[in-house]
Amino acid sequence: MRACAAVGLPFQVNTTVTQQNERQLLEITDLAIELGAAGHHVFFLVPTGRGKDIAEQMVQAARHEELLEALLRKQQEIEIKPTCAPQFVRIADTLGVKTRFPMGCLAGRTYCVITPTGDVHPCPYLPVEAGNVRAQPFSRIWQESEVLLRLRQGSLEGMCGRCRWGARCFGCRARAYWATGGNMMAEDPWCALVARGRAGGTQR
Repeated sequence: MRACAAVGLPFQVNTTVTQQNERQLLEITDLAIELGAAGHHVFFLVPTGRGKDIAEQMVQAARHEELLEALLRKQQEIEIKPTCAPQFVRIADTLGVKTRFPMGCLAGRTYCVITPTGDVHPCPYLPVEAGNVRAQPFSRIWQESEVLLRLRQGSLEGMCGRCRWGARCFGCRARAYWATGGNMMAEDPWCALVARGRAGGTQR
């Protein structure tokens, strides 16, 4: 990072948050600021792929909320981009923090991934096949896939469907899929509002 800064090459810092490193997260942000990083992109663990092996290391919903709020308060010093934590949209609105990211979960709406074998998935962490570019043109998959159209036009379920931030935040579709065993439109159980609702609280 110092070498990049010395020659004027922009760089960003990426960090995956787990229980193992959550207490160092803001120190990593501060180091990124000190070294002149263009941004700190923070990934909240989704237990798919190799992440299944460390599912117990996921940071729980209330801690998600604390970390997102603390990170977003650093936004004036460095660009913060939370990934797989779409609730940052709600928290940024509440704090009055401006970001250049108007939407939370992008899966299938403005973003997708193509695997090395040609399969199209809504995101790298959501193992639902929308088509294969070896069988169909990507443009047709993007415009006509039932999976992608459901994400764009379907209704979110549970508290995500009732939340006033639902359309922008959208909850983490990959985490909802993982938690329910296959329902990508379910509520995101790693949202603090969902957790409080289940405990008998109310949504803001």
